[in-house]
Amino acid sequence: MGTSLETELWVVYKGLTVILQKGLSIVLIETDATQVVKLLKEEIVANCPFKNLVDDAKILIRGCECTIQHIWKEGNLCADALAKFGAEQLEDILVVNEPPAAIRSLLMRDMIGLSSEQT
Repeated sequence: MGTSLETELWVVYKGLTVILQKGLSIVLIETDATQVVKLLKEEIVANCPFKNLVDDAKILIRGCECTIQHIWKEGNLCADALAKFGAEQLEDILVVNEPPAAIRSLLMRDMIGLSSEQT
């Protein structure tokens, strides 16, 4: 249990560990949590309750040459769908090697930029 900010930081941290374990590099991480992007891009104050987690995530980001950027929730349909998919799983973390069937069409929309269009 924790705050939504702490949860978002842990998601990025765990994702970075998977990226490194799989030997990936030059990965773009998108999140709709602006505070997470700010914490990971700027110098963190000593009294931040998440300082150790943020510092560790920054080390991992440098290790896999990842960049992190903000994206509006509406601009990343896959992340939203995967979050819902993950919430239905019993495992603490689930790594998939292929996108689940329900995500594939959303992935294509995100890749060509259709997800950010107003409907």
